[in-house]
Amino acid sequence: MQQTAFQIFNASAGSGKTFTLVKEYLKIILSPGNKQGFRQILAITFTNKAVAEMKQRILSSLYQFSTHPPSSNRDPLFLSLCDELSCSPETIHEQARTTLRYILHNYAFFDVSTIDKFTHRVIRTFSRDLKLPSQFEVVLEVNLLMQEVVGRLLDKAGKDPELTQTLVDFSLEKIEEDKSWDISYDLNEVGMLLFDENHLKPLQKLQIKTSKDFKQLKSKLIARISQEQKQMKDAASEVLDLIETHGLTDQDFKRGYFPKFIQQIYRGEQGLNFDAAWKQNFGNEPLYSQKVAEDKQLILDELLSEFAQYFLRIRAHFFAAARFKNAYSNLVPLAILKALKQELDLLCDERELLPISSFNRIIAAEIKDQPAPYIYERIGEKYRHYFIDEFQDTSELQWNNLVPLISNALEGQDESGLKGSLLLVGDAKQAIYRWRGGKAEQFLNLLNPSTDIFTVPPEIHLLPTNYRSHEKIVEFNNEFFRITSPILSNPYYEALFNNQEGQLTNKRKGGQVVLEFIENKDQEIETQYGACIEAYIQKVLQQGFRYQDICILTRKIKHGIQAAEYLISKGIPVISSETLLLNSSEEVRFVIALLEYGLRPDELQSRFEMLRYLRQRTEKGEWSLINDLGLFQDFLISKFGFDWGKFQHMNAYDALEYGIARFKLAPDSDAYLNFLLDEAQRIAQKEGPGIAVFLSIWEKRKE
Repeated sequence: MQQTAFQIFNASAGSGKTFTLVKEYLKIILSPGNKQGFRQILAITFTNKAVAEMKQRILSSLYQFSTHPPSSNRDPLFLSLCDELSCSPETIHEQARTTLRYILHNYAFFDVSTIDKFTHRVIRTFSRDLKLPSQFEVVLEVNLLMQEVVGRLLDKAGKDPELTQTLVDFSLEKIEEDKSWDISYDLNEVGMLLFDENHLKPLQKLQIKTSKDFKQLKSKLIARISQEQKQMKDAASEVLDLIETHGLTDQDFKRGYFPKFIQQIYRGEQGLNFDAAWKQNFGNEPLYSQKVAEDKQLILDELLSEFAQYFLRIRAHFFAAARFKNAYSNLVPLAILKALKQELDLLCDERELLPISSFNRIIAAEIKDQPAPYIYERIGEKYRHYFIDEFQDTSELQWNNLVPLISNALEGQDESGLKGSLLLVGDAKQAIYRWRGGKAEQFLNLLNPSTDIFTVPPEIHLLPTNYRSHEKIVEFNNEFFRITSPILSNPYYEALFNNQEGQLTNKRKGGQVVLEFIENKDQEIETQYGACIEAYIQKVLQQGFRYQDICILTRKIKHGIQAAEYLISKGIPVISSETLLLNSSEEVRFVIALLEYGLRPDELQSRFEMLRYLRQRTEKGEWSLINDLGLFQDFLISKFGFDWGKFQHMNAYDALEYGIARFKLAPDSDAYLNFLLDEAQRIAQKEGPGIAVFLSIWEKRKE
């Protein structure tokens, strides 16, 4: 049965997106006579968790279809497939049994994958053509890689005169701005642009610029800043002359705001802004209070429009100068970007590394112009059907790299005369990967009937009902997008978001949305957020909910860490793979101190950390032991049977395991210690088993 070639599902949150994906996938592989159709399908999503969920749903559905008696199987998905494929329950039952067996016996061809994994496979295939090492290692933690690159670059200061002068100038500029002279943080920040797909095109242009170009630009920026500031001062001088000529004083103006602000500009004071309410509304209200004499009021009314013109001139020059200052402040880091790129390439060549962020750029530059049949031949598969989940988070490069393969499937035919297919699922309102190049506009453009990418027009489906959320949640979301959609500048996008009907609700009534803003300036914001979260937790617990019913979402991981630490300090149990740092565990800090003590026994800090834990948990040990190395070692031997000779010859993993056992840190299973051991094993395999290596990486990643 030939499916519709190109389908787009606009699927809002909770609308049955995964159900739809699985159903459309099963429609292909359960079609009569298509036992190994799964080998021609590539299903792409963005996270390993989503991959695992989709695979599990497909396999569990096939298992359910093949084990339940077809005549009594009332599974909604089973019945829907029988109807849409026009097949009897017995046919679907038999086809599911056969297909499941084929998948399990040929699991490597069951291709549900993240987009990064697929591009990785393509790059591996073309590694020789791209002059890449055949055994290159993919780098996921690019921030750690950039830290090392910056360190290597700074080590060259003093050897390269031009680089040294640039770095010194940057440090001096930071000192003049009353900031730390340490430029490593700034270089790390700008260096991370090298991994960001959003900045790829401007950075490519930047790479061809020379140090002479940057010096010329620096001189131009300084001149423009000076010019804009002079024009601000000249305009301010003219305003002050106007005030004096008409016999006005500061007291004639409402609270003296305007003349005082103009005087600040004339004196060239720093820290000026246009944030105050009177500045935002300048020219629309009288400049005087009711207590001012009537003759002065008349003068100020006559001058209001002239003052407003001067004010707009000053404001325009102020923001122009601010733009040039901003460009100037980023000039040195950008000038060093070329050197950072060279150092990054050198390091990657030395260690045969390939940052994951390079995948799409490499394919776009080297492979996309190859004919699709050639690419299929090289990777050993020929996909006829493509499923792309969360399409709103697909980057421009990722999509452009896939288009040739998809075009080949949609516009060509197989031996049976059947064309391939493409199914996209997305929701622009759920775009969360813009920071790594995700471009929701691509999805919106495909929904626009005027967009024509393939020769096959799309069939667009809307999944209207939210089956996940309660009624009040859905209603709030509908109202939110209805109110905010007029802000969008693109009329088509505005119409799309301003869907008057919005999502339809299900049978789940109730629900609650509360918006609360914290305004207390006397207390740290983290503490206020924590207290607010704690109060809501206590409130819902009193309503009969349990801790396991509560989920806390934060904007950034660091905010989640702060919330988790606050709640733990209040005795509230927290489970999180992202916000519970290993370093927050007392036991982890103890064994790390033990490793540090074994490596550097003369340092007091590690002894203090160990003794603090032992006194807290076992009430053993006196503080006086810190200052006597011999007594401290004798104490650990006599009280805990610790064998120093044995410990000092261990690798990091064995030393951690030995310390945990000797000091009885985990009488029951401890998630923190288990994960620490996993990290030690991973580091040993990649970097080496030594304690010094482990502690070096721990210092970089503990926070």
